[in-house]
Amino acid sequence: MVETSDPLLPLLERLARLDTGQVSDVLDEAGLPHHALASNAFRPVGPAVRFAGVAVCARGEPIVHGLDPRPGLPMTVLDRAVIPGAVVVLDAGGYVGGACVGGFVVSELRRLGCRGLVVNGAVRDVREIAELGLPTFSTAVTPVNASRRWTLVDVGKPVALPCQTVASVMVSPGDLVLGDADGIVVVDRKAALTVVEDAEALAAIEARIGDAMRAGSSRSEAFAQNPRFAHIRRVGGPGT
Repeated sequence: MVETSDPLLPLLERLARLDTGQVSDVLDEAGLPHHALASNAFRPVGPAVRFAGVAVCARGEPIVHGLDPRPGLPMTVLDRAVIPGAVVVLDAGGYVGGACVGGFVVSELRRLGCRGLVVNGAVRDVREIAELGLPTFSTAVTPVNASRRWTLVDVGKPVALPCQTVASVMVSPGDLVLGDADGIVVVDRKAALTVVEDAEALAAIEARIGDAMRAGSSRSEAFAQNPRFAHIRRVGGPGT
């Protein structure tokens, strides 16, 4: 669980001013190439797409009516884990037989200070979610209610979600998550300060490149005069 005293919380406003593309470039150069959620899986629900926050992770699975069924958790357990500045990352196991999240859940998350919601599974009440304005990404939309078919089983543990570059990316509680119209990137909390600082420097460099090109320089000339990645520090190792 992320505490309100988390030292990464002050980074959120800085992260929110960056683009996912800038952060992605920095993560690549820093040695952390597997950081983006799969864009062919996660799609925005409604017009609000931009968010930056600290991951609060949860996981659920379909209900199996066997001889020894696994007991589920009420969604209030997830509510209690949410703090202002959170992004709820819910791994529904890709379950799309029913919506694991609807308008009432989103309304409560917004009330608690949640800044974004990422669901590896289905949601419903799209119009209501859009009106609430909480940026939400999901892998499916359906009118079917999952409450009889699916249950929450874990809160506060890492989850593995579909990744753009490999099969999955691990999201841990306390990681930083940034979303915009281009998609979603995950920043390991241990590298967060370095990545945000280097992405801010990249944003300034790219602004100078844009100014040079508007003044008449070619793209190659502007790039040569403003090296984009020389300042980026390595934070990952081989195979990360």
